[in-house]
Amino acid sequence: MTSKLVTELVLREGLLPLLTSREEGQRPALADVERIVDGCEILALGAAAHTARRRECSDEVRIYVPFAPASNDAEILVLGQAVTLRGTALLRHVAKERLLGPIGRRIVVDFGALGLEIAQVALSFGATDLAGPIASRRGLAMIDDDPKKVVKRREIAGYVERAGFRPAFVTTEARSDAAPATTDAPARPHVDS
Repeated sequence: MTSKLVTELVLREGLLPLLTSREEGQRPALADVERIVDGCEILALGAAAHTARRRECSDEVRIYVPFAPASNDAEILVLGQAVTLRGTALLRHVAKERLLGPIGRRIVVDFGALGLEIAQVALSFGATDLAGPIASRRGLAMIDDDPKKVVKRREIAGYVERAGFRPAFVTTEARSDAAPATTDAPARPHVDS
């Protein structure tokens, strides 16, 4: 359910027809919508992307550990080291991917590369999943990485819950090159119960 304030904000910025089209399973013409999306306020864009994410995907946030899954653009888009955008520009990019991309696509934010706080906020801008290294039960990094960047399982779960979602950890197997997955490396996920 969307609040009246959010509906008014999305309507004022011209994003309501886009949400309606997506709800009907249609993607509108890219050029028309891109112009509207590029010119609207960041809060309206986030509200529209969050609404679309809630309608298209479950409230579950998969947390891929220690690597992101492979990106295939149609079903999964991974945003990590290759993304040069930061701050509100990154959030605008996530929202744009949600609103203009394939319906129901999983958008994974690599918190190891982009930061945990921005990854948490990205969940409210249309991202569906997170990825990155977490600490083992002893507080040691699961991969050879800067220990200051590694969080514990309960910490990342708390970030997801505070964003209003339900965390589900997915273990990804190490790849042969032993580097974190970007957009071109396969990883086989295993969902933990």
